[in-house]
Amino acid sequence: MAEDDTPQAGPAGRLLRAGFHALAALRGARAFHPNGLLLNGELQALRRDELALPEEPVAVTVRMSKGAGLPGRVPDALGLAVRIPAVGGHPWDLTLTTSGTGLVGRVLPRPARAWTAGRYSTLLPYRTKGELIWLSARAETPRHAEASLDGLRRLMAEGPVTFLFETVRANGHRNPCARLTLDEVDDDSPQPAFDPMLNSPPDWELRPGWLTALRERAYEGSRKGR
Repeated sequence: MAEDDTPQAGPAGRLLRAGFHALAALRGARAFHPNGLLLNGELQALRRDELALPEEPVAVTVRMSKGAGLPGRVPDALGLAVRIPAVGGHPWDLTLTTSGTGLVGRVLPRPARAWTAGRYSTLLPYRTKGELIWLSARAETPRHAEASLDGLRRLMAEGPVTFLFETVRANGHRNPCARLTLDEVDDDSPQPAFDPMLNSPPDWELRPGWLTALRERAYEGSRKGR
């Protein structure tokens, strides 16, 4: 069976892939989150009973970006993507976007005026151990900078920026699981293609399946288009 004939693809998947391919080709960059900064940081596990992070702090690659690529300080759905290298044989990619709170709010992107304001969410939940769990992050650093890449550079120049990561149940219960500390802007390394579907934690599966299949088609179109 050809790749595009799989049930997970279908006409909607092919259409979505083509649309994201065209948008990425037009921009010469990612279809969404085209503008961002690569940052170096460290992720430290606070508890490992839910997300089996390395016991010792691990160096990570992070990209913070503007979802729609809106210019300057215009509020946008801001992105926080974290690559944890070679855990269990392959990297993990965690991608979060500024969102609201509550069961409905955490699944919808929400424009933010500052990089350290509000909450970031995976939007889609993971299924693990028979239940649905979202990953969420909020800044612990009290400093703020407007939602521009220049503002993010200034924020980083003032000192490290920390985020607290939490697991979130459908009932809203939160458990801290890790702390991310961002140290510096990396202008020299190539920006990796973060893909939470291809690089998910072991035994963690993004849900619902039909939506993640469409999302993967969008990622695929964006990768090939740019």
